Amino acid sequence: MVIIGSGVGGSIAAFRLAAAGVDNVVLERGRRWPITPAGDTFPHFPSLDKRLIWLDGSCPPLSAVPLLLSPLRDALAAALPRSTGLLDIIAEKNLAIVCGAGVGGGTLVYGGVLAQPQPGPFDRIFPAEVDYEELDRVYYPRARRRLIAAPFPEDLLSHGPYRSSRLWHSAATRSGLPTQWVTGNYDFDVIRAELAGEKEPAAIIGQYHFTGCNSGAKMSVDRTYLARAEATGRTTVRPLHKVTSIRQDPQGRYRVSVDRLTRHGTVHERLALTCDRLVLAAGVHTPRMLLAARETGRLPRLHETVGTRWGTNGDHLPVIRTAALPIGARQGGPAAVLVRSHDGTATVMHSPMPLPAGAGLLPCVGMGISDRFGEWTYSSATGDTRLQWETGNDATARRAVGELAEQVARHTPGGGSVIDPPSAYPLIAHPVGGAMLGEATDAYGRLHGYTGLYCLDGALMPGSTAAVNPALTIAAIVERCLDRIIDDFGPGNG
Repeated sequence: MVIIGSGVGGSIAAFRLAAAGVDNVVLERGRRWPITPAGDTFPHFPSLDKRLIWLDGSCPPLSAVPLLLSPLRDALAAALPRSTGLLDIIAEKNLAIVCGAGVGGGTLVYGGVLAQPQPGPFDRIFPAEVDYEELDRVYYPRARRRLIAAPFPEDLLSHGPYRSSRLWHSAATRSGLPTQWVTGNYDFDVIRAELAGEKEPAAIIGQYHFTGCNSGAKMSVDRTYLARAEATGRTTVRPLHKVTSIRQDPQGRYRVSVDRLTRHGTVHERLALTCDRLVLAAGVHTPRMLLAARETGRLPRLHETVGTRWGTNGDHLPVIRTAALPIGARQGGPAAVLVRSHDGTATVMHSPMPLPAGAGLLPCVGMGISDRFGEWTYSSATGDTRLQWETGNDATARRAVGELAEQVARHTPGGGSVIDPPSAYPLIAHPVGGAMLGEATDAYGRLHGYTGLYCLDGALMPGSTAAVNPALTIAAIVERCLDRIIDDFGPGNG
């Protein structure tokens, strides 16, 4: 039994299968990133070193990275020669996708926000077979519990590193918009230890996403679901194992071709694993693998919708400029307060970054619902998958998030102004879709056309998770799928 990917979906699959007595192997292209007592696991932003950027043969040349992404372009330069670093940057024609590389996948670098969508927007975009009431009653609570979720503690706002979050909270409250404390994937006792000087500062100086969280405050899935799976003795995680192709052999078994990498990214060994049951949970790379397998004839019966309905999750990154922040220390995270539009179709939160408070900027992360989506395509001439994405596909989401940010900005002292990033080349941190639940798969993640082949990750989402960060919804839906399909993996089906 093989699982490709160790992010949210792959780690949940490993845990659930191990708990059911099924031996499984998790293949992860990146390395392990264990939290150390010295607090030096991850690189610090904006300091750049070779641990930061994942480079492989498909990484675009530096000239292809636009000026808008100059910090990431500089990081690429600093990371050369290629390295098995933490961030994977996929530069496509009209956008750039950022995702995690390592045991724990995207949860190593995400902001740790576990937000639940509202029922109206959810029902608008998800297939009718997925019952929101059931998710709300059973699977969202289970996912929060197993991810070790907790609401942001209001008393933290009294501490100096949270001045910008205090300002955001005040403005959001005065705006009259629906607000809530962010539920996050954090051990807030560790953050309190940072404040007390008992832990190396990380979250409290804005080092909690994109570069990881050196204090260990963020509970990435390698420390929750996957750790529990490994503790059973039935899950084996193989880091630095990069899958290059998947196929079905004449006997109907799945053959997974793998490059075993060194920490520098060179190929140490080429391997092939065979299994009767194969789970794809490689995030943005899942639809790319499936599409390549279909178009090359290795898995020709995959559904025609594989690669379609890919979306940005409506990501938008406005910044509020305000004179209300005096010069002071860098501001701490994670995000404290989420603001929603009244109909739940847009959200925005202040996401503190490692910038001096005196910069007068409140960087924000917002999500809306796009009305158009992208599609992965395969070139037989080059053997590459490329994204077809038109500038303006997410214009509806951008507009909704921008308007929401402006409503909050007006209530900062003296009135703030919103700086919108250029729409021509957005930075996407929440790529979802490409193997949609109920289209490319059945209602529980079984890929059409094959027995024993599954998609259990963010590729199942319909290009969006209804205007919130996707991690919690991915976890809830994967838990739901596994409740139904776990018997597929019984004795003799490994």
